[in-house]
Amino acid sequence: MRSRTFLNLSTVNSVLNPPSLLTSFARFGSQEMHVNDVVTTETAPRNSRRRERTRAALVTAARSLVFERGHEKIAIQDITERADVGLGTFYNYFETKTAVFEAVLDDMRAAFNEELEKLREPVKDPAFIVAITLKHCLRAAQDHGQWRTFIAYAGLQGEHFLLQDEDQLLEDIKRGVAAGRFKVEDVHFAQSLIMGMVKHVTREIRDGRLNRKAMDDTTQYVLRMLGLPEMVARALIQTPLPAAAAPKKGPTPPTFGNLAS
Repeated sequence: MRSRTFLNLSTVNSVLNPPSLLTSFARFGSQEMHVNDVVTTETAPRNSRRRERTRAALVTAARSLVFERGHEKIAIQDITERADVGLGTFYNYFETKTAVFEAVLDDMRAAFNEELEKLREPVKDPAFIVAITLKHCLRAAQDHGQWRTFIAYAGLQGEHFLLQDEDQLLEDIKRGVAAGRFKVEDVHFAQSLIMGMVKHVTREIRDGRLNRKAMDDTTQYVLRMLGLPEMVARALIQTPLPAAAAPKKGPTPPTFGNLAS
């Protein structure tokens, strides 16, 4: 009679699926996931910083070339060579040459707004904040040589202004009304009037049809429109801007004749 061998199921299971092996795989998998997480966490900021540096190099190159040659004598390859990157890299950041020129203006606006914030930060009186903000913006229209030079020779279409942010102006008006300094029935209408006035005066100053006196006159008219008495408005505009807040005049603009030669 043939003998029979009975297998213990738990024994079979332990042979086919050794606990130590499963534990090792699980442990290894957990460590691998952890390493990948660390690599991803560390790599993302590094890649981001690299992209920021590359974009900044392209913008800086475009800016310097516009000052040197004017837009008509600049090819995209000139920009990438100056930035020391490949030609194809340019299109990872900008679609056209015009786009990188507009990025230069964005950087200039950012620097302008930073100067403006430093000027406004220590001031508490809403009326004085409006006064110094207007004067700073109007002053930039006449004194910011780099801004005017770049726009003139970058070939950009439309009008470009160095102005206070519209939403910030609206908040300034609301703050003045809440503090009892301004008497305004419709803050949005007042904001629209002020922005339109400042753009018009900025354009006139830029084109030489108004002199520097227009900066104080405009600021005084705006303060009067917001409800301040004449003597108070006049006293506010007589306070000079800090010298540190003066916009940089930058290089002397070249003539079109020089650029064409």
